[in-house]
This record gives sequence, C-alpha cells and structure tokens, in this order.
Amino acid sequence: MLEVGCKKMAELKKTENRGGFVPVGALDPRAANPTAGSAANATAAGAGSAGASGRRGPTRMELIRGLVKQAPFVAKNFELYFRNGWRRHVLQTKVVAPYAVTFYVTHKCNLDCTYCTQKEPEVFSSELPTAGTLKVLAKIRRETDSIVITGGEPTLRPDIETIVEAARFKNKFRSVLLITNGTLIDRKPKILDGVTGLVVSLDALQADPTNALSKPAALPKVMENLQFAKDRLGNPRKITISTVIEEWNITEVGRLLDWCGEQGFVFAAQSAQMEKMPNLALLRNPKYQALVDTIIARRRENKQPINGTPRTIDTLLRFRSFECFPTMFPRVYPNGDVFYPCEPLRKVAGNLLRDGSLKKIFARGKKRYGDIPPCEGICYLFGNVLSHYYVNDFWGLAGDFIA
Repeated sequence: MLEVGCKKMAELKKTENRGGFVPVGALDPRAANPTAGSAANATAAGAGSAGASGRRGPTRMELIRGLVKQAPFVAKNFELYFRNGWRRHVLQTKVVAPYAVTFYVTHKCNLDCTYCTQKEPEVFSSELPTAGTLKVLAKIRRETDSIVITGGEPTLRPDIETIVEAARFKNKFRSVLLITNGTLIDRKPKILDGVTGLVVSLDALQADPTNALSKPAALPKVMENLQFAKDRLGNPRKITISTVIEEWNITEVGRLLDWCGEQGFVFAAQSAQMEKMPNLALLRNPKYQALVDTIIARRRENKQPINGTPRTIDTLLRFRSFECFPTMFPRVYPNGDVFYPCEPLRKVAGNLLRDGSLKKIFARGKKRYGDIPPCEGICYLFGNVLSHYYVNDFWGLAGDFIA
C-alpha cells in the first residue's frame, strides 16, 4: 500500500510538467491493481446482467411519437445533438456544449455527510454577494436554459429565495432544480414558487439513534418538510429523492424505493464516491446486486418514476466503463469560477464575471491544458454517465428513455 501511495504521489508531482492536470491514473486505484479491477468488472458484467437488457428497442415511429411527447425538450436536444456532433466529428474535440450548469452557491452545510466533498473542497471559493450571484446567473443563462442550484446546503444562504426567483422569472431558465438536504425548506418557502424541481438528499427512511449515518436528529424535520413541499408544489413528481448507497443502508434504500413509489416521488440513486471512486466491494454484495436489479426492473416496467434509463442506471450502479464529457454539465463555484474540464482535475480555467462565457473559458482551458484527457469510469455521477450516452449513443439513449 505504501508503494502504491508513493507512486500516486510521484504522479501528482509530475503534473506541472503536463499542463497542471492531476493524471487520471492517480485517481483510479484499479490502475495499481489491474487484477482486482478486472475481477470487479467481471462481477459487474455477470451479476444481474439481464437488468439492462432483455427488451426490444422502440420502432422508428414509436421513437418519433415518444420524442414529440417530450416537447419542449426535443428542440434543445436536437440542437445539442448536431452541435456536439460537429464538435466531435469535425472539430475533433471532446469539449462539448453545455446541457445544464451546476451552480454551487455555497460550500456551507448544516449536516456532516461522510461522502460530501463540498464542506472542505480542494479548491475553495468565497460566496458572492447577492448582486454578484445574480450576475453569474445571467451569464449562465446565455448558454443554457437549465440550471441546478446546489451547495453545500443552498438554503443556508439568506438570499436563496431571491436567487431562485431570479433564475426562474427574471432569467427565465426553463429548468431550475435545487438540491437540498431538506432541513430548512419550511424556513425558505418561496423557493418552492420558483423551482421546477426539488431534489432532496435522503439516505434512510428510519432513524437509528445508534447510527449517526442515518441522521437521526435531522430525519424527522426532513420528512415533515417533504410533506410541506409536496403540498405546496402540488405534483409529487416535482420532488426527487436522491439517495447515496453505502453498505450500511442497502436495506434502507430498498425501503426508500418502495416509499417513493407510494408517495409519487421520483427515485434517484448513486453510490458514495470516496476519492472520486465508488466502493467496488459493493459489486460482490448479493443484496446490492438484488437492489440494483429491482431499481432497473421498476424503471423498465415504468412501475414508478425513477431517474435515468435502464442502461444509465446499470452503468452508474454497476460501475461499468463510460467515457465522460464533463463540459456537458459544467460546474460553477460560488465566486463564478469554472473548472476545466472538471472539478476532480482541480484546474480553474476562468471566472464567469471576468471572462463572460463558458465558451471563452473552455477555449482558454483547452489552449492552456489541452483537450479533455481520456477518463473512463472514475467519477460515477449521473451527469457524467449521461454525457457518455448523450454524445456517443444519442438515439439509443432516446429509445431507452421512452421505451
């Protein structure tokens, strides 16, 4: 282990000679133990493989009818499809156009989730005052109509209601999602008038006083606020319950899945990321594999609203290989800083208030650091996996979505 750690440190020290990137290999422990990595992939391929297959795709007419039903998303999707096709196949670059921007309005949080990277991020930035934050929103809106407001815990900002209102009604974002732990929603009720969707992090349905990971002190308030938000929003499908699967809560996640179906909430899941990597040992856990099978089966059969498609869920939760296109879902930090190509590589390429646009920042990042390096299957986050299918298999993704 010491030898592996020393090798990784040596790799990190070489980065200044290669444009300043943290090398992908330094993030992926499987590179130091290819046998273990192969075994994990073999387990993923063999266990529950029927979960992502076994059903014919839609016919061309079914696909067209399904896409038409998704209006007004169709025009945006086709526009990005052709723009990104031009960039990939003519310009020969992996820097694709943004679909949605994740805006971290704060690093502060009132909880202490073990898997969180934002309370003490490797690259820190200070919050802008309200006026500066609204200027960042306006810059983002010029390049996308979809924004995800997150943190930290965004409801800790005194001006979060103003920020959400400006995003939806002044800047007219089509999609305004807010990710929250749910503890303070009742104190900032006007956010529910502005968001198009609320994403609430919840890792257990029952509090266990002996297990701090179940957040026993916060859970009752979160449940109360979920009912408050459900009543105020009117449509339970505007609420997504986002759960992080770890070994301790596999059974609880199964209960959450059932409960979301009963409540009408959208269910979303991913595994905890530690040092940008998932817990590969989960693949050897029969309970985990059975849970993933159940999630995929319910999504395929449309038994309840579940985020993703059968293939994206299978890739995300069984840690299959994928090619990441991080500029499709760029991250903007509280002061307007933008990473190139992504936060794990720790390089800020510019600032929206100073540089004016993501396009300029990405062009500068590419000129300074080079094109996006090959990075397959490291950060198992939904947006990263979605970018793979969106760029490499757009029509397959569309068919999978409406099937």
